[in-house]
Amino acid sequence: MTCPKCGHQQHNPVKCEACGVYFAKLPPAPARNAGPAHRRPQSEEPGLGFGAVALTAVLAGLLVFIVMRERTPARTTSAAKNPSVPLTVAPATTNAAAPAAAEPAAVGAASNARKAIEAARSATVFVKSDWGFGSGFIIDEDCHVITNRHVVETDGGRVADRFVQDPDNRARITSAQQQLEAEIDREQQLRRAMVDQPGTNSERLQLEQQIESMQHQLSDLPGQIGDSIRSKVAASGRTGFKVTLIDGTEFDGLHAEYARDRDLALLKLPSSHCAHVSAGNSRQLAVGERLYTVGNPSGLAYSVTSGVFSGERGEGSERMLQTDAPINPGNSGGPLITEDGRVVGINTLVLRGAQGIGFAIPIEAVFEESSFRLAR
Repeated sequence: MTCPKCGHQQHNPVKCEACGVYFAKLPPAPARNAGPAHRRPQSEEPGLGFGAVALTAVLAGLLVFIVMRERTPARTTSAAKNPSVPLTVAPATTNAAAPAAAEPAAVGAASNARKAIEAARSATVFVKSDWGFGSGFIIDEDCHVITNRHVVETDGGRVADRFVQDPDNRARITSAQQQLEAEIDREQQLRRAMVDQPGTNSERLQLEQQIESMQHQLSDLPGQIGDSIRSKVAASGRTGFKVTLIDGTEFDGLHAEYARDRDLALLKLPSSHCAHVSAGNSRQLAVGERLYTVGNPSGLAYSVTSGVFSGERGEGSERMLQTDAPINPGNSGGPLITEDGRVVGINTLVLRGAQGIGFAIPIEAVFEESSFRLAR
């Protein structure tokens, strides 16, 4: 036999005659034939292989479950509609075909709505004066434009008073007064520091003049702002204002007529056969109905925003349309339109201190204004 330890050939089966090892103390022969030690890490591969198989099996089972779960409601719905119909694929196929058939109609309706809104957008104009800007829209093919009176107002006193009394502007004026007071205090400290310094007489005199000028401004800042506004509005009243169409065409030197009791103004473009927006019926609006505003919010020309009709407020000549469609500075005078592109109101104001509460003058007021002499 061969010694498992040293390889000595002999006939003694108990003890090696060369190295003296007892054969009974050695590991059994199969252990020696297990192979080199570096092959042991391969024992992880069956585990990895089993994990991959198990994961595949789980995913396959989950996929089958999902497929079966998705098919079950379709068949159940079909059977529920007609219990006498057997649970076959045919009813589900029939039901599935209905949305496909309805889809072209829905797409067509959406396309028509987009075209109507784009047409109303094309009839919206950008109104700009020397002291502000807003929106308007062409109401007939004779190129009459409707806007808010406050957009094209030429009464400087009214504009100045409205500006100064506006809470937001009053807050800005107060902030400017505080900054002016702080600047005066810094200049006075600098003047005191220059008293004992030689060769600073001219600089000190210039500083005193600056302080006196700022104190004069501080004494009546709201009044000076009002005077500046009145001057700009008066100049605008003489030169007129500008209207720009969506294609870039401009009309300068325009003037408007004003409604007696509403914030409305009417002007006519020196053109003919204008693209215009058709008038709708604001009294037929349903609460929750989708509405759109078109205008120039913050100077972003011809912007379209959407919301819903929230209800009516007031009555008679004070009736207003409430909407959560965004109305921002620059939207004033622009159209409030329905999905079919008809104008139902003139965007006019928002509720201060709240979000998503805007108001529009009903379009009927335009045709009820006798001084405008517009035919519906």
